[in-house]
Amino acid sequence: MPIPSLVASLAASLLPARRLPRHGNPLRMLLSPAPWRATGYLAGYVVAGSAFFAVATAAVLVGIVFSQLTVTLALTVGSVWVVRCCAQVERGRALLIDVPIPYAYQEVTEAGFVGHLKARCTDPVFYRDCCYLILLHPFLLLLDALTLAIWLPLLAGVSLPLWFWAVDCRQADGSFADGVRLGRSDGTGPGIWIDTWPAALIASAAFLVLAMYASYAVVAAARLHLTVAHTLLRPPPDPLAEAKHVLAAPGPLSPTPPRPVTGPTAHGGHRT
Repeated sequence: MPIPSLVASLAASLLPARRLPRHGNPLRMLLSPAPWRATGYLAGYVVAGSAFFAVATAAVLVGIVFSQLTVTLALTVGSVWVVRCCAQVERGRALLIDVPIPYAYQEVTEAGFVGHLKARCTDPVFYRDCCYLILLHPFLLLLDALTLAIWLPLLAGVSLPLWFWAVDCRQADGSFADGVRLGRSDGTGPGIWIDTWPAALIASAAFLVLAMYASYAVVAAARLHLTVAHTLLRPPPDPLAEAKHVLAAPGPLSPTPPRPVTGPTAHGGHRT
């Protein structure tokens, strides 16, 4: 499959994200709320997702270590609740770019700590939460961090005329000069000095063009992250959903019998 077709198919498989509309005009896309909502969603995961990774990992390890001790069943159940709370915050964070992710945990049917432990630890949703919070954290963190590492410097470049004059950069001879150097900061490699207003305005215009097209990448990264979150954090699909739909629909398999035919045609007669 050609690379453009592969990219198009992958983009079509991503969730649309109701609060991330895509504009055909790059300038309208940059000025719309979509890339800024996506930036908040990605930056929030870099901070909150890393904290949830540490908390969830510690909770799971504590639960595994103490799960064999009867006196610590309450602690084990509490560890499961910690993971659930972290997942619930991640479901709510989707409100930045979409609606909150729905959830459905297994209900406790037996009384006592043993019943709670059995219901919580055998719930498939709990393992899906752990997969998102712990196993996929390195991938999602790398995705979000790389996207922000490209996007945020472009935004800083657009604002160059506002602050280039207040920066002192070191030159190759060890002295300092007013302005910003695009390249190696020590002045030993190739680069461009931005130390005048015309140079700052030209560089700002170039960064603006790059930022307009980079806004699509930021939105795409947020949609990819949301797709992964929906896949793991929403209720798993019911394998019998299609069969239940067929049974509920009118027909020979419907649980409600068809209404009897009344009138002359019910006895074989003909209407005149």
